[in-house]
Amino acid sequence: MQKVYQFFRLIRFSNILVMVLTMTLFYGLLSNFHRHRQYILSDVNEPFELVEYSFIERLGLLDFNFILLILSVILVASSGNIINDYFDQKADRVNKPNRIIIDKYIKRRWAIILNWTFNGIGFLIALFLSYTLDNWWISLISFLSINLLYFYSAIYKRKFLVGNLIVAFLTALVPLYVFVYAAFSNFPDHSPFGSNATIFLEHNLKALTIYAGYAFLFNIIREIIKDIADVKGDLLLKSQTLPIRFGLKKTKTVLLLLYIVGITPLLYFIYSHTSVSDEIFLWVRLRVFIYLLIAVVVLTLISMILLILHNKRKYYLASSNFLKFAMLFGVISALFYT
Repeated sequence: MQKVYQFFRLIRFSNILVMVLTMTLFYGLLSNFHRHRQYILSDVNEPFELVEYSFIERLGLLDFNFILLILSVILVASSGNIINDYFDQKADRVNKPNRIIIDKYIKRRWAIILNWTFNGIGFLIALFLSYTLDNWWISLISFLSINLLYFYSAIYKRKFLVGNLIVAFLTALVPLYVFVYAAFSNFPDHSPFGSNATIFLEHNLKALTIYAGYAFLFNIIREIIKDIADVKGDLLLKSQTLPIRFGLKKTKTVLLLLYIVGITPLLYFIYSHTSVSDEIFLWVRLRVFIYLLIAVVVLTLISMILLILHNKRKYYLASSNFLKFAMLFGVISALFYT
């Protein structure tokens, strides 16, 4: 049982669950458009029957192909976490001595075997979906992710800003991956994404781009905060992270600017959308959406304050965790996007 527990720690199971939640909720965001699409594409002079989907269907949990897509992402992400720990052992002995798993609980040879096995199965699933749905973007993105995760851990993690940008890009890619699946695959007409038209792209691309942009921005901030917390171990590996190259004070200034860039549009949106719709359904959805955005702002401000006012590792980690919860509330808000 100990090895099983350590395996789940190795693949960062909690992060995997957040990725699964992200994919299902963005599936829900896109499937919500189906009701609007039926109205837009219908002939206003003729009655039409509105197709209803259960909550589970709206999250894609009865869509076999989408379940396979989630499984592929889980395998590729788990593989990336394994190889990251494989290359990070030296730094982890300084930064996180209690976090060491490879060599202590799982042999290095088995870590490599798991890495190759998970990547192989994940990519084969992506190839199957590409062929079945006639959407080769799925396998292309899977192949790109596998290679970026490996080279990030092996080389780019210790390069100036490059590693941070790769992690942020891959995180932002998760909701976009769901959009690529929904928008460019061939589905039967009765599915939530059947008979996709230009209106589907126009309605959803802007929202998905905004969410992906925030995922990118917040992960850049989190990665730099973690670099601050891990300076001692990174110095051993001669890493060129932002705090090592420019120092703590300048790095915090950069982070403060990034926080402001992220919070300002949210505050403007909350302020400009205080009026509610006359339709009670939309009113409730809008109110919940606004409350979730307020939670994002509050948690982000707490993260910023902890970072700016304190200079101890435990506060940096707390700042990173508050930002992670802010991102979680942001992901949940996708289900209430109107």
